[in-house]
Amino acid sequence: MRILREIAAVTAMNIKALPQRIGASLVTVIGIACVVGVMISVLSIGSGLVRSADKNVSPDAAMVLAEGAQTEYMGALPRSAVSIIGAAPQVKRDAAGRPMARPRALVIVEAVRKSDGGTANLGFRGIPAGQTLDGMKLIEGRTYRAAVRELIVGKAARAQFRNLDLGDRVMLRGSEWTVVGVFDANGGIAENAIIADADTVLAAFDRSAYQSVRVTLNSPDDFQAFKDTLTSDPQLEVEVKTEKAYVADQLEQLTSVLNFVGYFVGGVMAVGAVFGALTTMYSAVDSRAREIATLRAIGFGGLPVVISVMVEALVLAIPGALLGVAAALLLFNGNVISTVGLTFSLAVTPGLIAAGVILSLVIGLIGGFAPSIRAARLPVATALRA
Repeated sequence: MRILREIAAVTAMNIKALPQRIGASLVTVIGIACVVGVMISVLSIGSGLVRSADKNVSPDAAMVLAEGAQTEYMGALPRSAVSIIGAAPQVKRDAAGRPMARPRALVIVEAVRKSDGGTANLGFRGIPAGQTLDGMKLIEGRTYRAAVRELIVGKAARAQFRNLDLGDRVMLRGSEWTVVGVFDANGGIAENAIIADADTVLAAFDRSAYQSVRVTLNSPDDFQAFKDTLTSDPQLEVEVKTEKAYVADQLEQLTSVLNFVGYFVGGVMAVGAVFGALTTMYSAVDSRAREIATLRAIGFGGLPVVISVMVEALVLAIPGALLGVAAALLLFNGNVISTVGLTFSLAVTPGLIAAGVILSLVIGLIGGFAPSIRAARLPVATALRA
């Protein structure tokens, strides 16, 4: 109990002395806040992209791709494969008894950006007329018809590119299409695409095979049985993944780069913040050398001194973390950005907040460790003569 009383007494003394070093303390707090705020803001790009991509992912949905295809754009599934896939017993049927196996035709086209007049890639997705993406809702106009070069456009794509307003005619690889509707996808990444009838897209771009088939299963538990059914069929050469796994695979490389940049920038800035904390804590120890020596002379141990200095460093780190998190939430969370041809909202998630707080505490611990050891080892006689 004695050591706890000593720790409490020395720590209280240190905390009460903070206003006397308000300038140096604020430098440390602001430095840590900048580290946390910048790191979280950069990482919020990747988390926002993942959140947008996961918006309309269904647990009972599966993606069927051509064998060896890493993405939908790389594969080719013949029309005959769609019937075989739809006949699997695990596939759910709609009210009319039709299998919920939706073939997709995918093409990359170029569109003109509104911001600078440059061109960027735009996903042109073909889905059979009468079917829709999960979470999709028309907010203007009507849906497209089969065998007609009509398309509907996501509201994010319309905001980013020219000639995608309702009623516009847009040239895509030499063929003219009419915009007949605008859709919302609950903030999902699908809002960055344009959609038309699958067979019409194939014909317009001189293709004969679909790129993927999205299937709704009777239950998420049916996935393995569905996968076994397809992969064991000699008529098919396919890869089968849950929709969630497929989306995660597609984003893995991009989010890895974004996360590396965020942690690298945060790490570099953290080094500077550590030196700032070291300077502040060394200054605090030097300014209280006589006080610490007096305590040691009347019987206080070295451990309470070490812990008190470490606690003081953490006391400076915590408000820095809170300021950085607050800045990230106010300035970045929910902000809409356009990058890599996509428009989505940044997301400051609880996981990022926790990472920022942990980093600030690590900075405080590292910054306070060496000064605390110095304080505990400070010769009593030397300090009293200082």
